[in-house]
Amino acid sequence: MLQFHGIAADRLDDPDQLPNLLNEVVDALGLTPVSEHSHYFQPGVSTVIILSESHLSAHTWPEFGYMHVDIVTCVRKLTGPNLKRAFEAVFEPELTELVQLDYTRQD
Repeated sequence: MLQFHGIAADRLDDPDQLPNLLNEVVDALGLTPVSEHSHYFQPGVSTVIILSESHLSAHTWPEFGYMHVDIVTCVRKLTGPNLKRAFEAVFEPELTELVQLDYTRQD
């Protein structure tokens, strides 16, 4: 899960541009998009990209310069620093917060 603060509002309030920007990140991470869907809330956009490796969902609040992203994938090479770099290169936030969960259970 990633939270981004201080993103330019025009990047977060366009239902055509947001999926394009998210697909730039998907491409930079070497993931494989299968399909996508977006909904415009005026203001704000929610976009889901189904990946061969799982999915990415993004929800924006342009009035606050905020975007919340959940990315779930089976690709182990996607470490926190890699995710942060890819998103920050495209969205240029002032602040990024990352919480990484490991879904594998070791008993």
